[in-house]
Amino acid sequence: MNAKLHQLSVDKAAEVVGVSTATMRNWVKAGHITPVKQRPLSFSNKDINKLKNSLKNGSLQKLTTRANKVHSTSNILPFECASNAIFFDNVETIKAFVDEKKLNLNSVLFVATIKVLAKKNEVTFHNIENVFSENSFKNWKRKSVKVEVENWLQELSNTKQSQNDYAKLYDLLVLSNADFLGLLYQSLSNEGSKSAKGSYYTPLKLIEDSLCEIKKNSNNTFLDPCCGTGNYLISAAKILQLQPEKILGFDIDSLAVKIARINLLLAYPKIDFSPNVYCLDSLNELATGNVSCQTNEFLNSIDVIATNPPWGASKNNSIETFSLFLQKSLHLLKDGGQLSFVLPESILNVKTHSIIRHTLLTQGKILKIIKLGRQFTGVFTPVIRLDFVKTLKNTDNLVTIQNDKNVFHLEQKRFLTNSNYIFDIDVSADEAKLLQKIYAIPHNTLFQNAEWALGIVTGDNKKHLSDVNLQNLEPVFRGSDIQAFFVNEPKLFLNFEPKNFQQVAPERFFRMPEKLIYRFISKTLTFAYDDKQRLTLNSANILIPKIPNVSLKVALAYLNSSLFQYLFKKQFSTHKVLRGDLEKLPFPILSNSKHNEIEQIIEQVLKGKSKYDQLDALIFSTFHLSNSEITTIHQGLKK
Repeated sequence: MNAKLHQLSVDKAAEVVGVSTATMRNWVKAGHITPVKQRPLSFSNKDINKLKNSLKNGSLQKLTTRANKVHSTSNILPFECASNAIFFDNVETIKAFVDEKKLNLNSVLFVATIKVLAKKNEVTFHNIENVFSENSFKNWKRKSVKVEVENWLQELSNTKQSQNDYAKLYDLLVLSNADFLGLLYQSLSNEGSKSAKGSYYTPLKLIEDSLCEIKKNSNNTFLDPCCGTGNYLISAAKILQLQPEKILGFDIDSLAVKIARINLLLAYPKIDFSPNVYCLDSLNELATGNVSCQTNEFLNSIDVIATNPPWGASKNNSIETFSLFLQKSLHLLKDGGQLSFVLPESILNVKTHSIIRHTLLTQGKILKIIKLGRQFTGVFTPVIRLDFVKTLKNTDNLVTIQNDKNVFHLEQKRFLTNSNYIFDIDVSADEAKLLQKIYAIPHNTLFQNAEWALGIVTGDNKKHLSDVNLQNLEPVFRGSDIQAFFVNEPKLFLNFEPKNFQQVAPERFFRMPEKLIYRFISKTLTFAYDDKQRLTLNSANILIPKIPNVSLKVALAYLNSSLFQYLFKKQFSTHKVLRGDLEKLPFPILSNSKHNEIEQIIEQVLKGKSKYDQLDALIFSTFHLSNSEITTIHQGLKK
């Protein structure tokens, strides 16, 4: 790969910028820079030099946070979709030329399409100086391809074109990938456009693995309701060996649909046909059931649906679009029809997706759930693949769970008994029995037995926070300042004037004689004891437990225990410590002697004595756990 797209390891990038490797990793998490690869973590030299310059002039910007990603005009190359170095070198050249000449994206993709068709001998292109004229083409191999090009040309007829620039572009294009057109389109689409649509195109390996598990039947109908440039459609043609009229695709992006139609034609080089791929809003226009809807024939009629749907909140409501596409697809599938979706891992356990989880559990069999990790450049959300068959006969179904090289099976009906129908796929059958035993112990919870408060939202941290303790300021603590049992030394200070802040809890919560403070953004439970009336920012929330016959310090002991860490990890496994999850944790009903014993150890811990193992052992004993069960918990926390 040449210098234009030279990649730097995280260690080398840190050296260039002049920071530690840990700082580089933190900047990735914070969104200050987007890597070109996650595993191993690496960056483009162009992005690293840009970051270095931003640091020098003080203009470091968070370019990839969710809040402003939709405004980003940067391009992220889809390294997960192609490994061909020639393609990435060429696309850098193309991008630079397109930007310099301010070329129209629609026209750029048309020129690229013509070059692909000429290479495939679909047409003879003999007048490169006049690429937008029908007279430049002759010897059409298929009428259907000619129709596609002529329709596209008609759309471009009102666009002012610089023939010379597009002729140069034609010469610059190097056809080096199977889905050259789709990859080029994604590479030239800015990050803001992709984020707004929730569209990140899917690596071919993921698609092929998905379709290879679907039973082949040449009479099956196949549908991708958000087909993009047609990768699922092309793979269905090759792997499922379907006739072209059996393949259906819809997408709201008209330019992507043009490319998808061309790609599908190229997948069947010996057949002259018009692809069943159309520009349509699948969620709101496809098979709606309304009398006037012309696509109602697809209701309960499709054999196979496979896709990677858009992610993100729907424009019309707060429901994630991938949930809506799942629901739509269930209406389209016939009884016995199969479905395979690539989805964000959050579908497994986030409360807002409980409705679609219940629908899946009651309308069919979940065949397989595969944890795939992070798959998309610039997207930090891990993903899964979910395979499903529509049927009401699902009583005894076993779901195959695959995580890395581990494969095991879980009863589907177990998920129906979980709170919010959580798919707790990280819990084996033996672990499920252990959890059942733990919750069988008589207990109370924090539900209606606690007071809760959020930390301060200043609205302008630069204005209100100081890293120097000036007169009239007092310490304020962030989530990163919270450790198990303790609060670190203060690093920030502010003048507590509630009227000046965007959001602040009643002062009494901060001034309580004693309270618990916990990290809000965290994959683990981290609770600290506070009897100094400390202030906190919104990354450090406040809990005042009021569980019957359980002191605040004893509650603290349980919340930081290995047992509760295990429960939290196995049941919720989120990166946020949510009140609703904490309210489900079981605090056993204790004898006075056992309660006092735990409290005495906590007193010693708060004085700096290391009594953690003793405290853990005592908490395990309150649930009557055996040595083997305790070993299971420790092993579960290590994984």
